[in-house]
Amino acid sequence: MTVDLRRSPAPPAAGGRVPPHNLEAEASVLGSLMLDRNAIVRVADFLRPEDFYLDHHAQVYRAALNLYDRADPIDLLTLAAELETMRVLERIGGQAFLAELQSGVPTAANVEYYGHLVEEGATKRKLIGAGGRITALGFDESTPASQALDTAESVIFNIAEGRITQDFVALKDILKTTWDQIEQIHKDSSVISGVPSGFHDLDAKTGGFQKSDLIIIAARPGVGKCVVWNTLVDDPVTGARVTIEQIVRERRPIVFGLSPRGRIEWRHVSDWVDSGVQPCFAVTTQTGRRIEVTGHHPFMTVSGWQPLHDLVVGDAIAVPRALPSFGKESIDPQRARLLGYSIGDGGLSRGSPAFTNTDPIIIDDFKESVASHFPNCHIAQRGITYFVCAWARVRSLKLKERLAVYLRRVRRPIAKSPIIGWLTQFGLWGKKADIKRFPDQVWRWNRETLREFLRALMSCDGSIFATQNGHPRIEFAVASEGLAKDVHHAFVRFGIVSRLYRKSERCWRVQITDSESVARYQAEIGWIGEKAGRFPNDLPQFRSNNGHLPNAVWKLVGQAASARNLSWAKLAVVSGERVRTSKFETYNPRTNHGLSQRRLAIFNEVLDDPQLAALANPELYWDRIVSIEPAGNHQVYDLTVPEGANFIAEDVIVHNTSLTLNIAQHASIQYKVPVAIFSLEMSEQQLVTRLLCSEASVDSYRLRTGLLKDAEWPRIAQAMGALSEAQIYIDDSPSISVMEMRTKARRLKSANNLGLIIVDYLQLMQGRNQENRVQEVSEISRSLKSLARELQVPVIACSQLSREPEKRIDHRPQLADLRESGGIEQDSDLVLFIYRERFYNDNVAEDRRNIAEIIIAKHRNGPTGKIELLFIDEQTRFANLDRARGR
Repeated sequence: MTVDLRRSPAPPAAGGRVPPHNLEAEASVLGSLMLDRNAIVRVADFLRPEDFYLDHHAQVYRAALNLYDRADPIDLLTLAAELETMRVLERIGGQAFLAELQSGVPTAANVEYYGHLVEEGATKRKLIGAGGRITALGFDESTPASQALDTAESVIFNIAEGRITQDFVALKDILKTTWDQIEQIHKDSSVISGVPSGFHDLDAKTGGFQKSDLIIIAARPGVGKCVVWNTLVDDPVTGARVTIEQIVRERRPIVFGLSPRGRIEWRHVSDWVDSGVQPCFAVTTQTGRRIEVTGHHPFMTVSGWQPLHDLVVGDAIAVPRALPSFGKESIDPQRARLLGYSIGDGGLSRGSPAFTNTDPIIIDDFKESVASHFPNCHIAQRGITYFVCAWARVRSLKLKERLAVYLRRVRRPIAKSPIIGWLTQFGLWGKKADIKRFPDQVWRWNRETLREFLRALMSCDGSIFATQNGHPRIEFAVASEGLAKDVHHAFVRFGIVSRLYRKSERCWRVQITDSESVARYQAEIGWIGEKAGRFPNDLPQFRSNNGHLPNAVWKLVGQAASARNLSWAKLAVVSGERVRTSKFETYNPRTNHGLSQRRLAIFNEVLDDPQLAALANPELYWDRIVSIEPAGNHQVYDLTVPEGANFIAEDVIVHNTSLTLNIAQHASIQYKVPVAIFSLEMSEQQLVTRLLCSEASVDSYRLRTGLLKDAEWPRIAQAMGALSEAQIYIDDSPSISVMEMRTKARRLKSANNLGLIIVDYLQLMQGRNQENRVQEVSEISRSLKSLARELQVPVIACSQLSREPEKRIDHRPQLADLRESGGIEQDSDLVLFIYRERFYNDNVAEDRRNIAEIIIAKHRNGPTGKIELLFIDEQTRFANLDRARGR
């Protein structure tokens, strides 16, 4: 066939080269359309008018699409009439040009092949144009590199997706798609236009999650799981003890916590939460640990993490046996001991520092330390008390005191003692016995320096003696509650289990009775003076019931033994225990007593049970609750710790959602929608465990600990099969940027036709503007909305609420409560709030304890309101309410 190239208006590309094109293929496509009225069906879904290189060809193809949309036949006459209506017939060459196109193609059988040739040329021309844009971006110094990369990637992605940026779209083109949707829904009312959530009432109000929509699902962080503002937390980096309020305000990134492997390790904080003023309770344990928390704050128990309102006095909770929080600072060992002597037996509130002691070795060490570091000072003795004075020439102590009084009267300056200045630096000078504390600097010292300080302090105010049974006991007795608490915590750093209690109104004691801890004290810290000679030989060993696991753990041991066909007697024999039985007596494991961790560990060498291994973990100590008391309303804070989801405060392990995961589960498994989950808070393993619990409808605690019932194993296997076939893709990169998320989502969209994106959660993402957090979050929300529109998929982002709901009588969230909201409300198309009355009212009716309200606070394209779902706590799963049972 002959093609008139004079009709081609396209100029050559840069460098004089002509852009890629195939005019013969274009003409063949158009000729085929006139030969076979059904040929248009085979190319209309991928070929567009702008893909044609020659404008005359593009106009003919556009006219053919118009006829196809109206279901009119496509031939030479109808095309000519349509082109006349479009007022371009004469410009393209009239009917003669159309006849030339038709006569040049013998058959329409290859129309699809010709169409792909046209499409290929168009794609290469788009790449050339994109290359020019990307080159210009590279030379534009005003554009940040990150933004240039994002724009370049977007340009290439749009080409790969077969789209180009258009200024306008004809209304009739949009109406056609809209009419098809309306017609489909009218024929079948059960059809949902968007991605189904799996919750019938929610889908009825929203029609599913629509393409290009940004959906926000928000709730209070931790739902009331918080600790009081002055709760002390150890900084693993410096060793300092700081309040949780300081950690939140300064956004300190690292704390101690219990890892998923059961080790006390450094954990990274992903969010710092101000939860406002809430009712609190003081929890005190048998060892004297005390922490003030909200009623819903979980503690680690033998049965897993349990909220405080489910615990009673006598329950055992896990606390760290050792917390190796040592700093890097140090001072001379003599100075460290001198500070310990001054706090222990020192008088720090009179005219001169005083030290009262009768042990000659301690006195000599005290004198030597003063002489070495404060040579200008003089030590004056009165009985068993030694005064450190700045005036060495005046030997009479009474004369010194009278002279000091005289100098004050005549307003003459008194020479300041250098040791007083040194004690003042540590905040000790002027402190009486009942208000003495460890200086803040002490907690930042390294292990060796802290040991020297403790050795001197304990040698003054501590004692080691034998009880009536001949067992060694160590005690520290002081008037200051704060000082006793400091010593108690210092022992935890060295892995020494002790008990803190109040003996009388002005006497607090720290007591070490466990033989293992007494031996550890002797080896790690020790004594100065006469006390160092007590118990020179091996310490007598004795068994204590303190720290034993509760009786309930015997049931777990029995279940693990039965699973391996072991009787109690057989288990004892295999474990190496002596088993005494006779003709009339069977083995008695004494299951009515507590079980020591050491014995449990021996049993578990045979049983090899993961839950029993966690309970026997030597890094934990099982401490019993001795009191739970109301502590009033206090400002509270919480930390989000993604891996392990707990942190250590006041030497206690404390814990720190699921609607979005349930939506992902329903969308992917039931409706075969590919889902991408960006999890910034939880690891991929934690997410999979939650999905498995939800899909199999099994208790999450039993799944994690291996205590599944026989009937649950088939459900687990079936759930794993369903999940393995589901197109759910997880990325658990922490603190991901918007650009990185967009890059990964584009790739997934190209490879797997992505249908839904979930972000957990929005406040953990990073934006470019980090000077103002509200502006940064606003930028992130705008970017997520842009991502939804670019990929034509709904994006669900989890968000947090501020503490405002706690201040209202009706605690239901409002749009203004969106935390660091900025533009979140403006950018979102749908905002859902999760509200559970149980978290604000312990006296809620029994039939409403597991009801969760889903509040539709904003709906750009539909009604607002609320729906109710059932929340199954032990499975961390939301479910549709059974209307047959009522509400």
